[in-house]
Amino acid sequence: SSRKPCASASSLTARSASRFFPLAVGLLLSGTLGQCAQIAVRPGVALTFTAVGGEAVQSDTIVAPNVWLHVTKGEPPSPFLDAGPFTATWRGFLSVDLRGSYTLQAEVNGSLRVEINAREVLAVSGDGGLSDTGPPLQLNKGTNDVLVVYAPAESGDPHVRLFWTARNSYPQLIPSAAWSHLPDDPMQASRRKHRGRELIIEYRCARCHAIDGQGVPDLLMNAPTFEGIASRRDPTWIREWLANPAAARANTRMPAFFHGGDAIDAAEAIGAFLGTLGDPNWSAPARSVEPADVVAGEKLFAALHCAACHNPPGAAQSAKDKISFEHVAKKFTPGALARFLTDPAEHFGAIRMPDFRLSQAEAGQLAAFVSSKAATNQVDAPRPELAPKGRDLVQTTGCLKCHALGLENQLKTPRLTELKMWDAGCMSLGPMTGTRVPFFGFAADDRRAIREFAEGGFDSLNRHVEADFAARQMANLNCAGCHNHQIELVPHLSLLGGKIKPEYGAEIIAGRVSDKPRPWLAARMPGFATRAEGLARGLVSIHGFPNKTPAEPEPIDEELARVGFKLVQPTGGFSCISCHAVGQAGAPPVIESAGINFAWTFERIQHDYFVRWLRNPLAIEPATKMPVFFDESGRSPLVDVLHGSTGEQIEAMWQYFRNGRSMKVPPGMGAAPAKPADNKGFK
Repeated sequence: SSRKPCASASSLTARSASRFFPLAVGLLLSGTLGQCAQIAVRPGVALTFTAVGGEAVQSDTIVAPNVWLHVTKGEPPSPFLDAGPFTATWRGFLSVDLRGSYTLQAEVNGSLRVEINAREVLAVSGDGGLSDTGPPLQLNKGTNDVLVVYAPAESGDPHVRLFWTARNSYPQLIPSAAWSHLPDDPMQASRRKHRGRELIIEYRCARCHAIDGQGVPDLLMNAPTFEGIASRRDPTWIREWLANPAAARANTRMPAFFHGGDAIDAAEAIGAFLGTLGDPNWSAPARSVEPADVVAGEKLFAALHCAACHNPPGAAQSAKDKISFEHVAKKFTPGALARFLTDPAEHFGAIRMPDFRLSQAEAGQLAAFVSSKAATNQVDAPRPELAPKGRDLVQTTGCLKCHALGLENQLKTPRLTELKMWDAGCMSLGPMTGTRVPFFGFAADDRRAIREFAEGGFDSLNRHVEADFAARQMANLNCAGCHNHQIELVPHLSLLGGKIKPEYGAEIIAGRVSDKPRPWLAARMPGFATRAEGLARGLVSIHGFPNKTPAEPEPIDEELARVGFKLVQPTGGFSCISCHAVGQAGAPPVIESAGINFAWTFERIQHDYFVRWLRNPLAIEPATKMPVFFDESGRSPLVDVLHGSTGEQIEAMWQYFRNGRSMKVPPGMGAAPAKPADNKGFK
């Protein structure tokens, strides 16, 4: 095939993809991971959605992590398609290290056809369950050209997950690291279309240029409120910020409204006005800083992995894509930084700063450390007589399009559909001196992406696709900064959508879970309340699961649960309680690693993941301390329990775990599991 890359390059890509592929749908990766003389391949598989039967031709190509799909009936599979009938086509390369014999099968609601190396190897139809097995096939060492075509059924949710079975083994999900694809010209065009839409959303263009319809959830996310801002922010810093936002933060989304000689005067006037907007009911008492606070704050900075998004104070080399602390002493009024750290979203609901639910003492220590090497204000405060002019500028320049304040916004702007020139105005190459047209400083590639997106129309801004939302927010919130194997025992981002139930995911992402599954870890899962539900639902959609966990058959199978109760014990079981606590009963001390409390398993973990994990935890997480109990063929060493059936034994443990926090404690368990001294906010 002319599309097939050289084997060495593709094999390198597949083997290394697990380290570089951030789980995302609708978000194409940049950079080349594997190369040969003529071609470059990238992780993931190309997925094309095509509308069926509509008046207009609608299609969209994205990069998916695997041949997985779940779409809620009646919703669009892509923001660039209307809701309605569609087909899905995956194209890419499947890499294996050694030539071998495999069979394929799929969970599918509808019809599915799979071709590998131009040969049909699976053609099945179903109503959502696991299909029959296809005929044996040989996968070549290196890359194999794959085409998968899916047509959803007329009823039920569109659903696909592809499995393979090696000889003398059992069905398993194909590892995402085995997939690669070619970023051809149509895909690059699709990438720009998605990028343009993303920029329109992230820069809140619809705040000034209204759209027809309600818009996706994050299109109109807010900015920090101006109400009471003088109690929290220093007006001198406000002046410096408004005069040149990009100088204070290179990756800011805040545009420059004032250009040339007007910038300093206008910024000072607005600073003077905002400096009058205090809140007598808001207070942040300043506290004296001791050297011990700075030391404790530095340790907390490391434990919370703040360096994932911030340059450490006084860093010798500063990363341009990270936020500096050089400005914090100038920005916050005395005591305000510590209060901000206890509740970052207090005055800015859509803030990307995570909420670690710090105690007041912790917030004070962290504030002391991040401010320890920051510069202080050394310029004159804004002149109060400029406040009336500042008030007028706030009302007429467009500040109130994004920032809340009890004043009338007097700036009139055209609707998004009325804009015609995509290389002028906000999109200009440079600041428009003599005007107050906002300048965002978009790079050439971003301007092209916005222009090409606009040429295709704005209907997609009203189509909310949960997988697309999750992919965008994972990038915006830098989830990979912590979920990337850099923090020991923190799950990798590529696992979460197939592991955590969406209901629990929404709670823990929002910061509403009080029981930390791994209380021995210093790291904490922060809260992102405004994005939590969409993120959790989108994550499971990416992995081919419904956004609501299907109900378990009722009642609990008590007979199987009794067997499961025995299976977690040392005598006649797998000795699980040697490492795992059960509710308030702790496991005996272990040398290498504790396990997560079994009482939280059912509310946290999807049944599918539970089964895959127990069958072969090393296949999911190679660094895990969890042992493998079952052999390659799936047989259990406990041959006298449930006929030695792996599936039945795992289901028995699941039925036992379904009791959750009321599960029966096995005999011989220890004292209550240890908790950190201050469990506030731990996850």
